[in-house]
Amino acid sequence: MASPVGHVLTLADDILAEILIVLPTLADIGLACASCPAFRRVITGHAFLRRLHALHPPLLLGFHTLSGGFQPVESPHPSAPVARAIAGAADLSFSFLPSLGYWMVRDARDGRFLLDCDERKNKTFTTIAVCDPLFRRYVLLPPMPQDLATTVDQPNLVNGERKCDIFFAPCGEGEDPESFRVIWMAQCSTKLVAFIFSSAKRQWRAIASPSWRDLNPEMPSMTEHRSLSCRNYAYGRFYWLLSNFPRRSKLLVLDMGRMEFSLINPPFGVRVQEFAIVELHENRLGMLASNCVEGSRLKFFCADRQNHGEEIYEWVFQKKVSLDPSYLYYMLGVVDGQLLLQRTPNACDAAEFGCISLDLKTFQIHWLRGMLKSGYRPLPTLYTGYPPSLSLPIL
Repeated sequence: MASPVGHVLTLADDILAEILIVLPTLADIGLACASCPAFRRVITGHAFLRRLHALHPPLLLGFHTLSGGFQPVESPHPSAPVARAIAGAADLSFSFLPSLGYWMVRDARDGRFLLDCDERKNKTFTTIAVCDPLFRRYVLLPPMPQDLATTVDQPNLVNGERKCDIFFAPCGEGEDPESFRVIWMAQCSTKLVAFIFSSAKRQWRAIASPSWRDLNPEMPSMTEHRSLSCRNYAYGRFYWLLSNFPRRSKLLVLDMGRMEFSLINPPFGVRVQEFAIVELHENRLGMLASNCVEGSRLKFFCADRQNHGEEIYEWVFQKKVSLDPSYLYYMLGVVDGQLLLQRTPNACDAAEFGCISLDLKTFQIHWLRGMLKSGYRPLPTLYTGYPPSLSLPIL
């Protein structure tokens, strides 16, 4: 029989957790964690940290780039102290991975990194690892089953080094928050091929792989290389830009609920070079689009996604956002209501290159120091997370 003292201590921790969970910011909780052993015991418990992560979105920490490794945000960005702590505590060179060859970072989500290694010079089916750099843990995914591999025919290079694209997919409702899903895609001459891996089931399975003609009857059965770009995610769907398909750009959509691909039109009359999809209130979508003609201007559109259960995208123009014309801009992603853009000098009198953020509520622009320090687009992977003391092992 448990002692009364034990019951009192358990109750005290429960009450303390309810008090601490209502602290307004992660910084406040971090200070509380460092101030008292009893607070730290409660805050670092797995149950408390899961509640905390559900209430507070992860912080922008920086980018991991193909050429420069991890490049953290710098002061005066509010996440700079956490980024420095992560850079000091985590192994973001991934030296704990097995020595199979050159590991390339492909994606990051929820504190995990996705890397692959071309150990057998097979640019199609590489060795894939999911890593937790803070706790120095990794999982190697099983090889692609032969029955799935044989469906991939003459895939094209997607980034100059690999013949596949691999990226994380968010877990579905009701799934263990510590589980993960990985999507593998190839762009073949006749069709798209996609597979999904679930850590819960430890196996690969096929996603419906449409031919280019299935997506658009006007397409020939064999096509030239058509590169998908600007991958975005919102409301359970991935979006890509598919250029010149066949006469104008389309948006390719992967519905994660139905596991099906489809095409939708971008806003009417807009030549899209890059775009970013954002989640708005009341189940609406927002889109920021740019083109090569008006590279220093972004156009913002909204759309109602659903009508009696069927997908529609009636894009309505909202406003233009003007940027400094002395720079070229490349969209990097959306974090916590902020669109991040890399800017590169386009004139001899322009200042240093780097990164800016656009607040999607106020449309104010802020300069971000750090993160991107090379003069070309270095295939950046956006990294978000929590302070080391408020992080959970995720593998």
